[in-house]
Amino acid sequence: MFHKAKLADGERSLPRHQIFAVGIILSMLAGYLEAYTYILRGGVFCNGQTSNIALMMINFVRGDFSRALYYPIPIAAFFFGIVFAAFLRSHMHNLKWARVEMLFLLLEMALLFIVGFVPQGGGDTPVNIVVTFICAVQYEIFRETRGLPYASIFCTGNLRTAAEYFYAFTSQRDRQAGATCLRYLIVIGAFALGVFGGAQLARVWDVKSIWVCCVMLVALMPLMVRVKPN
Repeated sequence: MFHKAKLADGERSLPRHQIFAVGIILSMLAGYLEAYTYILRGGVFCNGQTSNIALMMINFVRGDFSRALYYPIPIAAFFFGIVFAAFLRSHMHNLKWARVEMLFLLLEMALLFIVGFVPQGGGDTPVNIVVTFICAVQYEIFRETRGLPYASIFCTGNLRTAAEYFYAFTSQRDRQAGATCLRYLIVIGAFALGVFGGAQLARVWDVKSIWVCCVMLVALMPLMVRVKPN
């Protein structure tokens, strides 16, 4: 049975980190980081650990052991990023002065700003650790958009869900399912746009192109501020 959105006519009662604009920006940011680490930081996918595991095994088969043994680093960074996010969710949910989501975005912005100063080559490993860790925490903390479960850092699950809602729309003439399918496709499109932008700007601004992500995070801040009810 499909998971229905909580609101049909707006997002006023949703937690601020679940509004649709936040989901779009985070997906775009994740796509941008995917291109950044793959193009500039040694051909590593910061989001897709399935791809990293596959590349690790392929390089083992090829006999390129030094390359193969590099991939466990981002895989481990992703694993411990999820552990860290679970810790935040369980120990900091009762904060009165700030939300965990806002604190994480501020931390992410600071870390990505620092990454822009790290040169290519010898600095790639720590950068990949940091970026992969960030993506894992984002994936764990930002789980829903407009009341619907989604993946904020990759597309496979979102594409599957979009297809399921598309089937419901075409077979049952369910307009709500059609609207939900469209939202998932927009999130996927945002990811693709982020990859495109990351690939283009990596050629222009090199490692400093990651600062574009800081601009995206600044744009998120007004959306994350809770408006007090009248």
